[in-house]
Amino acid sequence: MSQCLAPFPDLVQWNGGCPEKVELGLCEKIQHIARNLFSFLGYLATLPLACLYSLGHAAISLIQGKIALPPLEREPIDPHALPEHCGFADSLFQTSGLGTRYSATPLPGQCDWDEFMSPETIEGGPRDYREFFVKVLDNPAPFIDMLREMHVTAHRFSLEWSVIEPVPGQIDPDAVGLYRNFIQLLQMNGIEPYVTLHHFVCPKWFLDRGGFDKLENVQVFKEHCLRMMDLFPEVTHWMPFNEINVDGFQKSVRGVYPPARSGDIAGAGIMMRNMLLAHCELYKEAKARAPHLQIGSTHQWLNFEPMEGNVLERAICYFLSKITHYACYDFFKTGKFSLDVPGVANVQMEIPREEFDAHHQFSDFTGVQFYGYPRLKAGFNGWRPYPGYGIQNIPFLGLTFGSTVPEGRDAMSFGPGFDPESLDHCLAEAAALGKPIVISETGCDARVQGHGDADWRIDEEVQTRYFESISPILRKYQDKLKAFFAWTAVRRHLEWDRGSFPLLGLVDLVKDGNRNMTGYHLSPAAMRLQEAFRARVAASRVQVA
Repeated sequence: MSQCLAPFPDLVQWNGGCPEKVELGLCEKIQHIARNLFSFLGYLATLPLACLYSLGHAAISLIQGKIALPPLEREPIDPHALPEHCGFADSLFQTSGLGTRYSATPLPGQCDWDEFMSPETIEGGPRDYREFFVKVLDNPAPFIDMLREMHVTAHRFSLEWSVIEPVPGQIDPDAVGLYRNFIQLLQMNGIEPYVTLHHFVCPKWFLDRGGFDKLENVQVFKEHCLRMMDLFPEVTHWMPFNEINVDGFQKSVRGVYPPARSGDIAGAGIMMRNMLLAHCELYKEAKARAPHLQIGSTHQWLNFEPMEGNVLERAICYFLSKITHYACYDFFKTGKFSLDVPGVANVQMEIPREEFDAHHQFSDFTGVQFYGYPRLKAGFNGWRPYPGYGIQNIPFLGLTFGSTVPEGRDAMSFGPGFDPESLDHCLAEAAALGKPIVISETGCDARVQGHGDADWRIDEEVQTRYFESISPILRKYQDKLKAFFAWTAVRRHLEWDRGSFPLLGLVDLVKDGNRNMTGYHLSPAAMRLQEAFRARVAASRVQVA
């Protein structure tokens, strides 16, 4: 029904790899209005029945009382369920501050986050943002020693475009040299690099040109990526984008990433569509040049689910999940991108099926990023406040609105609740795309809040429980897994607009006054992963022998 209220489509056609904007004529606009009007009237006739069903479902939930999730199956992390490539995922912007005035590694070039980092936009109030960052590129040995001692066999990290290409068309040889040294040291220690080319960060000059709001900038990004693949031929595994769906949502809907446009759903759709076009164009040309390269998308399974199932929860979850999950997921399944929201957005793009299949769906693997499904509550709370980041409890009305958790579960300060069992559904959807699966990010926040907690608390063991709870699920899909990356090694790095409040990292680094890494302390979860990684490596050696 909602599709009938969408505005005229903002349509891009793919013509043999050349995207073209399509302008609708008068007749096509009249057809759009007429078709949608008749469809809307038909759906309207069935609306009372749908509302009665939804109200009945919600009433049953209230009569049954508290909603609870089934108990978790938990076991020691099974090293045999892990794939050959295991390690940590990292963003060198978040770890080192590259492209900002606060960077631990001074290099020319300014990224779009440099001016954005302020007490008004980064949670935590006034502070010295240098405290987030540690030297990695210009002092990589301690960091790589830590990875080696953790027995990782792969490491995912980002190339920061703003320091590699500080001026349009000009490559900084010093930045390239530091990255090349880092990559070669990884490989000398038996660690396979998985490289992300755009991890929520771009040069300020690219943003000033309109960024991915402009269709013509697709070519700018593609050419940059092809140059990176030429400069670093030792890298086999490439991820053009990190979470296209989340990037568009955070920048144009929530407005918490630069350029910080709030409520612009159509703008988010245009940005996501153009990034998908850039991914496809890059894949087509890069594979033609070097067929051995492995190029894959990364996608966060940010799928909103209703807490109780009333009509309001279902409607909100439907539209949020379309923006944050299904628009991009469906593209890699069908070759069609569609983001339509009544009255505000109708962004469309489709690649002909024969060409989509001829280019292997434009992916060699599917990158899965998973932190649990947010459960949305919108309605009566029985005068019991619910936990959660940004949750709105209205005591005198007995109402709650926001992402929360059922009784017996913890909400994470990162946003979703503790929800490891949903990884099963996530991996089932990923497997339906028919590609090898790279779990390019997964993890758990150690800062949590449960029902009855007045404030957030730190629970170190919750991260251990998370990785032990997903172990049976990994074993179920082990034949489809290509790589596994926990997010993230470094604790108290810059978690974007949230500052250092979420504790997703697993290792506390010790730094000297010059921000060189001088030591580290493993969390309980990091120790469990270290044991599992060690056992996985040992088992691989036995198989080879």
